Amino acid sequence: MSGAPRSALHLPGDAQFLAPLAARASAGEVLVSRDPDPRGPDPRGRAVRRSAVLIHIAGTGLDDARVVLEERGHALRSQPGQFSLPGGGRDPGDRDDVHTALREAQEETGLDPADAHVLGAFAPIPMPWRIQRVTPVLSWSRSVPQLGVQDPLEVERLVWAPLTGPGSLTDPAHRLRGLLGGQRVGPAFDLPGDAFVWGFTAMILEKVLTGLGLDPVSDTAPTREIPPERRR
Repeated sequence: MSGAPRSALHLPGDAQFLAPLAARASAGEVLVSRDPDPRGPDPRGRAVRRSAVLIHIAGTGLDDARVVLEERGHALRSQPGQFSLPGGGRDPGDRDDVHTALREAQEETGLDPADAHVLGAFAPIPMPWRIQRVTPVLSWSRSVPQLGVQDPLEVERLVWAPLTGPGSLTDPAHRLRGLLGGQRVGPAFDLPGDAFVWGFTAMILEKVLTGLGLDPVSDTAPTREIPPERRR
């Protein structure tokens, strides 16, 4: 499904567990706050690139919900080997940010837009160091759709990360505070299968969790240096 986001007031019954987060997405609220204001112009007058990422959650409740992540291709020039949400830059033919997120997810993971019930698009997140703004789009499916790597040069593998339970984003054994050269760089998730998630993606995932009433990564969580193969 593509086009304008549906209202969170008309969630399918099996998606009601996402209601608090979906309400914010359908209203275009800020998910991750950064300075400068994400809706303001670039202070230096530079052309700002627009991108979108898809937060696709599959499941019928917090006990079985999971979000799809991808390990970026190891030969890419930008962030090879890092874990991210499906997404990418806006094409001239894209109707809106929702279209961008769904198109990129289909190109990277094979996700059929018809299998994604779009719940809304959050406010763009500014990334001044890249002269870019990234819009997180929230979507849902009742069950895990059949996905697969479409281009092995772009995507190494796909991982479905559970939101709760053993080996999940809320499992204390897999929650960290990342370090880069000894400096804290925010939350990190050391998931099973050598899926180490940090940086921009980890910040979005943490906000997804708190938006669903789950706990953020504690300031007292163990710290760990970002593995070299995940920081290039």
